[in-house]
Amino acid sequence: MKKIKDNPLMQIVILLAAIVGIILFLFVDSFEFAPKRITRRNETLADIRIPRQMDDVTILFFSDLEYGTFLKEERLDSFVKTVNNASADIIVFGGDLYENDAAVDEESVNVLKTALKSIKAPLGKFAVYGDNDHKSDEALASVTDILESSGFEILNNRSVLLHNLDSQSVTLVGLDNGLNGAQDIAAAYSNVSPDSYVITVCHTPDTAKKVPADLTDYFLSGHSHGGQVYYIFGATYTPAMATEYLRGKHNISDKFTLDITNGVGTAVKDERFLSYAEFAVYTLHSTAPLPTPSPSPTPEAEETTDPAQSPEEQTEQPAEEAPAEEVPYEEPAEVIPEETVPEEPAAQEPAYEEEPAAAEEETPAEPEQSSEEETSEDNNG
Repeated sequence: MKKIKDNPLMQIVILLAAIVGIILFLFVDSFEFAPKRITRRNETLADIRIPRQMDDVTILFFSDLEYGTFLKEERLDSFVKTVNNASADIIVFGGDLYENDAAVDEESVNVLKTALKSIKAPLGKFAVYGDNDHKSDEALASVTDILESSGFEILNNRSVLLHNLDSQSVTLVGLDNGLNGAQDIAAAYSNVSPDSYVITVCHTPDTAKKVPADLTDYFLSGHSHGGQVYYIFGATYTPAMATEYLRGKHNISDKFTLDITNGVGTAVKDERFLSYAEFAVYTLHSTAPLPTPSPSPTPEAEETTDPAQSPEEQTEQPAEEAPAEEVPYEEPAEVIPEETVPEEPAAQEPAYEEEPAAAEEETPAEPEQSSEEETSEDNNG
């Protein structure tokens, strides 16, 4: 250690060796490991217009599979397993199923159908077309067949409501790509309500500046691969319609967010640097106020109970009050003088004749008879 500290030349050699080692590691990683390494990016979309029924629903978005040239069956199967492990409720694919130079043949069609069909999403799978999907009529027909056979609903310039097994929803708008697709923004937004939370997906990120800002809340895009090899001041992959917005997130017209994914596959060269392959998982969060519960009707006896009383006292109180309410009704029968008994209505006589009879048994020496009745009894005797 002392020799190294005292030898400036040795220090320079060690420093240069460390720099070369780091560069060599990054070079090997960018060609050998980074293209195969799929990362998961987690995001939260919060808004007052996201209904409570859609709270915590997850949307997984991936784009640019670029199958055939570099990404083949083994990497595809690994990606599908990773997606299924995410257990997303909704899957959205952003276009470019095949790499531009890849052959669309029967074998690749069967591989893609098997893999994409195995992706699970209980609330639906959706897709839009990329520019590679439109490279020929034959390619477009094959891509359409693969996606539809795998359970994906293609949103080509139209919108759909996303439900969580109930009536409340958010809106998903799908646009064809802005390079060689038949893009129709007016048709796509024709049924969109301004009261709905709207997520728009389009392959080309530069399309974001063309959509109605007052009807868009979040914009998902791909196409650029994040530059694929990004070195802060530039990138090696900068396709058309991804020149104004190449990577990352952007605020559009202070109205909505454009979010560009790095994609899954690669093009031209199988390399990545500072733009790792990824998919994004968006969790919906409702900020709408909870509904105010309406007060349930309470019995009158419960309203007058003393809050300071114990639950046992409160439950006993109605039983104690019941006799007190009946007493005023029974008292007139108990205090009526005996001489008024004959004047009571016939229906009530049995109830009042029992009391004089009981009195005669208890005090036989005090019968109440008139003098005329006594004279009659003497004469009969």
